[in-house]
Amino acid sequence: MWFEYIKIARRALLGQRFRSALTVLSITIGAFAIVWMTSLAQSGLSSLMRSVEELGGARVVMITSQRPKRAENRRANYTRGLTLEDREFLLTKLPYVQQTTMFASLDRQDVLGDTGISARTDFVAATSDFLTGLNLHLADGRMFTEEEAAKRARLCVVGHKTAEKLWDGHAIGHSLSIAGLRCRVIGQLANEDRWGEHWGFDWLDYVIAPRAAVIDMKRQEVESSSLIMLRTDRVEHNEIVKRITNALLVERHHGVDDFMIWDFHRLMAKFQSMFAIMEAIVGMIAGIALLVGGIGIMNMMLVSVAERVREIGIRKAIGASPRAISAQFLCEAVVLSGVGGTIGVALGIVMALVSSAVIRHFKPSWVSIISHSAVLVALSVSLLIGVVFGYFPARRAGRMDAILAMRR
Repeated sequence: MWFEYIKIARRALLGQRFRSALTVLSITIGAFAIVWMTSLAQSGLSSLMRSVEELGGARVVMITSQRPKRAENRRANYTRGLTLEDREFLLTKLPYVQQTTMFASLDRQDVLGDTGISARTDFVAATSDFLTGLNLHLADGRMFTEEEAAKRARLCVVGHKTAEKLWDGHAIGHSLSIAGLRCRVIGQLANEDRWGEHWGFDWLDYVIAPRAAVIDMKRQEVESSSLIMLRTDRVEHNEIVKRITNALLVERHHGVDDFMIWDFHRLMAKFQSMFAIMEAIVGMIAGIALLVGGIGIMNMMLVSVAERVREIGIRKAIGASPRAISAQFLCEAVVLSGVGGTIGVALGIVMALVSSAVIRHFKPSWVSIISHSAVLVALSVSLLIGVVFGYFPARRAGRMDAILAMRR
């Protein structure tokens, strides 16, 4: 029976192609927006989460410098900012820590290569475990060792873009000058980007030099912008590590709270909440488009009922029940909304894939995701719109008097 209803609905809707297309379009736009924007939002969140997971994910605890909120007048009693001694002291006292590193971003600086080419690049003063701490990889050469860093060796490692700008991609063995430091390049980083993260430097365009070598020239800048990154063995131990770290640093800094402790477990939860709110906003906007589409379907079906009054009278005269008449018009409304929802979902998937391909061209670390939940919601809501907004016209058609309908 329903198959026959669908066949009749198809003939009726094709008889008014332009009007049907305009009605379908409003549903298509809403379903398209839901799938496309939700897929992009989930892709962005997944890209960010993958980048964070490469650092250790929720197990990362980071300590940064900040302007003190209390006991600021005591700062003259000790060296300002986070120091290498702070880090070494923490390592001897903290439990549940698997990996640690310390670095300071000194913003963009002028750099001059030994070939005479100059450029601008980010400058990072770091300890020897910088690459392992941030899970970075070398394309060529090596990282400076802890012994070389302690001896203030004039060595450095450059990013992929930095090597491209100064030496056409072959940096090993060359030398450069940056921020008053002249150093020999012993390592070149791989071409790997991190989406959504910013630690004060470009992941592809920067120079890494030993912290001890840089601090001789820029002590205040290095110590005031230093941060210590800790990676715990389990997320459950983050809170313990934070509490012990806070107590130890307060003691070392004479009660001055000139540092901030960040728990990535909580930060990731906030990011997820933020993206959930974004998805809800997208859903509300798309819902308005679907609501408009539903009104369009009701309007079209009311017009269709008015145009087919004589047909309704004849069908009733030959034995069609009011329920069958209502079911026929309700089926037409559902077909309209279903076709619109299907086209919108298909276009949303295609647009999400195209958008992800474009973004990935500029940001290779972008993760492409099609939101299956958005697809199901868009299709379900589209069909529901057809049922809800098609019910009144269908009910009106089913209640018509056969004799009066035939006279009209």
